[in-house]
Amino acid sequence: MKKQLTTLLLIVVFLPLAALSQNCVDFESLTLGQEYGTGINSPGDVIFTESDISVAVEDFYWTNGGSTFGLCHVADGSGGINSGQDMNISNINLLFDFAGIGYVPNRVTFDFLDQGGNENVSVNGSPIHAGELFDTLIAPGVYMTIIDVGTYKKGVLTGPVTKLLIGGQEFTLDNVCAELVEDPSDCVDFELLPLGAHYGAGYNGIGDVIFTENDIPVSVEYFNWTSGGTFGTCTVIDGTSSFGSDQAMWTSNINLRFDFTGLSQTPNQITFDFTDEGGYENISVNGEPVFVGELGIAAMPAGYNLFISDMGTYQRATIMGQAPITELLIGGQEFAIDNICTSYVEFETYCVDFETLNEGDMFGAGYNSPGDEIFTQNGFSVSVQNFVDGVGGTYFGTAEVMSNPDIGTGNSMRQSNINLLYNFMIADVYLNMITFDFADYGGFENLSVNGDGIYYGELEDAVVPQGFSIHVNKVGNAGSVTIEGPIVSLIVGGQEFFIDNICAYAIVSVEEPVTADADVVVSQNYPNPFDHTTVIPFEVNKQTHVTVTVYDYLGRVIAELADSDYAPGNYKLNWNAGNLPDGIYFYRLRTSELTITKKMSLVR
Repeated sequence: MKKQLTTLLLIVVFLPLAALSQNCVDFESLTLGQEYGTGINSPGDVIFTESDISVAVEDFYWTNGGSTFGLCHVADGSGGINSGQDMNISNINLLFDFAGIGYVPNRVTFDFLDQGGNENVSVNGSPIHAGELFDTLIAPGVYMTIIDVGTYKKGVLTGPVTKLLIGGQEFTLDNVCAELVEDPSDCVDFELLPLGAHYGAGYNGIGDVIFTENDIPVSVEYFNWTSGGTFGTCTVIDGTSSFGSDQAMWTSNINLRFDFTGLSQTPNQITFDFTDEGGYENISVNGEPVFVGELGIAAMPAGYNLFISDMGTYQRATIMGQAPITELLIGGQEFAIDNICTSYVEFETYCVDFETLNEGDMFGAGYNSPGDEIFTQNGFSVSVQNFVDGVGGTYFGTAEVMSNPDIGTGNSMRQSNINLLYNFMIADVYLNMITFDFADYGGFENLSVNGDGIYYGELEDAVVPQGFSIHVNKVGNAGSVTIEGPIVSLIVGGQEFFIDNICAYAIVSVEEPVTADADVVVSQNYPNPFDHTTVIPFEVNKQTHVTVTVYDYLGRVIAELADSDYAPGNYKLNWNAGNLPDGIYFYRLRTSELTITKKMSLVR
């Protein structure tokens, strides 16, 4: 049997942001009125150390390239930043060295007042910027965002920061804080960015990388209209009301490009959450031409499928590929996005592509009787069936193998008032998804899943039995269909209808690497397959916090079985599936050091 192995989505968990460490310089340990700089110190002198951060005085640079070495003094901040003491700076820079704090911070913030003149800033020894402070990529891998918080402003550096040089001509500085912020999600969820930060027109150039999260660089890109386009803006917003996961990104006539080439394994499935408040969207996979329109009807490149699930206050998009996804471009006109996630599940793929048949082969009326098996391929039995109209009438037309079609690859099948029944005869394999390419040049179509009643109408409006979902992407006459659920058989046909690449997917395994000294070892559930109840055993080797979550094959949370601290020992968790439908489920065990996911089958 010919099989094709590919890898698809692994379910993901969205976790809150957590600050692991923080060290701050707030000048409170210094003497009010104390001066530093010219006549007192030399450039490069360390003037004090606070919270393990050494602070030195340095030359100040003007915009014309000249430099000077001025003064700074400790001042009462009650009339400015309003947080005890601050540092008034006049034509001098302060260099904050974070080498002594014991970690490399990935976020540094500072509060400031700019009362005139220009400022200097440099990060990690980068060339000194002389001028006004604004949002920019200030050093490789480090983005600076400036936020107006009312009576003063806040600078936020996102990325690894080892040194910060900052100063001005009439400049007040306070609360220079280095943080090591944990983002336990494997996704891009915008939690490391400052709330209210702006990107795009007026802040960046087209193609600029604005931040990197979990080894995924994110850049801002041109937005396409149906005619022409523009380069708008995006803003970090509070996404709690829509997504329930803190921050999200609002896009207004701008695209975001997510580059997955730096990941240890290039994904072939991406999910993201979104809300669409108006206008059109853009989407492109792997640099293919940009689709402009509503996401629900977006066309994907050959071998990729997009489907959208309604999650209540937002929608979730899933892009599945039979090949790697190296980049995703996505944006909109009034469009919020969050939780762009990648991961992997091994699937075996079984396809009917008609390549074993000859161009011009005919089936149906004059060649066969309804119900006749006409060929088999890769575990599929294919037979001809009556076409059913909307008032109960039946027709038995013809099917013909065509070459060089407008859809699919190589041969395709033209169907004229006839249905084809695909029975999946693959032993010991549980199929949970099927896809196919089609072209519709007129009339209506038939569709039936697992022997359910035959639908008559346009495929875009087709209904499937409870426990299944269907997603149709169509542009012009051509499109693709994805049906999810425990599929056994499929009937599909039409009046002026072409079909190709009918592919069924079976989950083989879902594993993530585990080290030999792992803090937890999880075993396969038993019994498996199971009827109603199963046991999940795991061993804890050292005190650790363990969560165990059950998901369905779409990545939806079904049950939380554990979320607590465990001492060393052996444990068993019982799960009762209740009235859940038969099918493939996953259980994921997560600690601070590892994540393990395994598959289980519910069969009654």
